[in-house]
Amino acid sequence: MKKKISLILICALLVLSFAACTSAPPEATPAPPAPAPEATPAPADNGDDDDDGDFAGRELVVGIWGGNDTEMGAMEEMQANFEAMTGASVTFRVYTDYNTQIQADFIAGTAPDVFYVNADVFEFFDSLGVLAPLDRQAVDADAFYTSLIDTFVGTSGQLYAVSKDFSTLALYVNLDMLEDAGLTVTDIPTAWEDFIDFLPEFQALLDVEYGAGAVTAMSYNLELPRNLHLLNRGGASVTTADGRANLNSPGVIENFQLIMDLIATGAYQRPQDLGLGWNGEAFGAGRVAIMDEGNWVYNFLKTEFSDVNFAVLNMPSFRGEVSSMMFTVGYGIFIDSENQDLALEWIRYATGVDGMAIFTGATGVLPSRQDVADKINVAADPFLQIHLDQVQHAIPWSIGLYGSIINGEYMNFLLEAVQGNMTVEDAMRMAEEQANFQIGE
Repeated sequence: MKKKISLILICALLVLSFAACTSAPPEATPAPPAPAPEATPAPADNGDDDDDGDFAGRELVVGIWGGNDTEMGAMEEMQANFEAMTGASVTFRVYTDYNTQIQADFIAGTAPDVFYVNADVFEFFDSLGVLAPLDRQAVDADAFYTSLIDTFVGTSGQLYAVSKDFSTLALYVNLDMLEDAGLTVTDIPTAWEDFIDFLPEFQALLDVEYGAGAVTAMSYNLELPRNLHLLNRGGASVTTADGRANLNSPGVIENFQLIMDLIATGAYQRPQDLGLGWNGEAFGAGRVAIMDEGNWVYNFLKTEFSDVNFAVLNMPSFRGEVSSMMFTVGYGIFIDSENQDLALEWIRYATGVDGMAIFTGATGVLPSRQDVADKINVAADPFLQIHLDQVQHAIPWSIGLYGSIINGEYMNFLLEAVQGNMTVEDAMRMAEEQANFQIGE
């Protein structure tokens, strides 16, 4: 198995190097699928309360990327609890360039026993055969929101990772700006199509109150991970059945027209066009009144911009259907790990009630299972509950093996279209052609 992984990944990294010399580099380049091994049976509980194996004195390596002090503090608390529970020792291997560095460890056969698997690269990792299959009963799969479990099911139908937490997009509104404009949250449209008329009217009111151009009605993020739920509406798809770019398809172009119509109002701008880095900064600094953003911005606003009076609302509908985006990270086990039973025990703890409650309760990310949401009382904060509710209709950011290539070319060309340098049709055609050229290579 190690030799096969090495050969596949060397090819993958060579293609990755080529892509980096052309345009937006993919996080990973696909390779032919490896056969999935048989799942190893495991105990049926989630590991929160008892130790089912003899783990004393053994060492477990957990691969993660770096987080802030709060996140690392939560991880260290989980580490201490797990060590006390099992008698094993846990070492975190913290990566700075995660997807590239962990692929090098796959090649060398030195990958961590258990490691983060981001939803958007899961299919690539699955194709390499580097993930050990997981028994659904052993990881308590039925306790998780179905869409989060389905995100980590491979082409074989086997589960290969378990969601440790997730985030969703929701609508943020500055209440003071609404009030100054003579409006309330009930005036905010509940359908994206209605924003086309609402935004210029709101902008005119803001200009009267604050001065022309001082505050923009709404900011946006052009990236594909933020807009996939809109572009794939009505049966359209940005990818073909085999995972290649399908950006130039009539349905995708028709759906993208919504974004162009919003931009044409002049009241819908990127934060970069306002001289700011991202939506949260623009909203917190009082430069925009509305944004759609993930729950990661919630604690940021409360700590960095505590004077901003805001509300969080459900995402609007488009073409009669409400949707949002969902971003999740799971834990997977390295297929060549000699500690697969101990790695499974970590997954059972970290994604079980006690471990997940520690991490999500401290960091503001959302629990992947309702019993944990109940334990940390998400419902006590109505704004976080709004984000949690989006799981009912959110779609995961994951578009197959070539997602990072497609997103890179999408950004390269669609920015030209929104800046008026080419038509949407030309931008989509060129993005699709360039992405599929790289995929072919």
